[in-house]
Amino acid sequence: SRVVGAAKSYNQLQGLYSRSRSWRISYKLNAKSACSSTTSSSLCAAAAADEADALAQLMPAASPQVYSSLDAKYTSGVRLVDPSSNQQPCDTCSAMAVASAAETAMASVYRVNVADCSISVQALHFCLPGNQPARRCKGGWSLTSTLSLLQQYSQQLPTEGCMPYKPDLQGDMDRSERCGRCSAPNKYASQGSFDSYRITTIWEAQRHIRRYGSVVTRFDILDDFIPFFNSYANAQAIYKPKAGA
Repeated sequence: SRVVGAAKSYNQLQGLYSRSRSWRISYKLNAKSACSSTTSSSLCAAAAADEADALAQLMPAASPQVYSSLDAKYTSGVRLVDPSSNQQPCDTCSAMAVASAAETAMASVYRVNVADCSISVQALHFCLPGNQPARRCKGGWSLTSTLSLLQQYSQQLPTEGCMPYKPDLQGDMDRSERCGRCSAPNKYASQGSFDSYRITTIWEAQRHIRRYGSVVTRFDILDDFIPFFNSYANAQAIYKPKAGA
């Protein structure tokens, strides 16, 4: 919690789960009492779905206690998440995160394996159509900008198989080298459109993951993380901040 500043959120989540657990126990012991129809504050009242605090307490209480998008037993046998990719020393993290979330969302909505929903990170970062400026490895995007570009160009983005990841590490590739002539968009992306919104509470993030498989997030890092991350010797290592970082 010291590193990511999550202590307050963690304490709030503990309190929320404690209240949800107490209500669930009360419901099992005496459903009529727990769902009294004489008060609008009951979590069983129709108004509970319209009250942010009540809904926040109701969702954990009424949801399965364990869920993982990575485990097929929780996803009706559908594989929703692909393994992590290696971005190499290139600032494509936003494009990778957004493309992966989009793939998982399509797999969740269409109930197909995520391998059938691939979006080319190469296309999203380096090879957008139209008059979008050329991007290099040393020019990353914000998540907001990347999400906006996904929403704008999703139906034109080719699959990873058609345009595999080939980062321009030296910044000396021309467009034909970076992008080739691929123009085979994903069939599921071309059937609909993407949208995004900001999630501000942990329970909302959990609900979104259950519906769409993932969320996109970011966190601040300490000054000793970049040297750690850039060393291939740490590919399988766990980052631990140094004292005073």
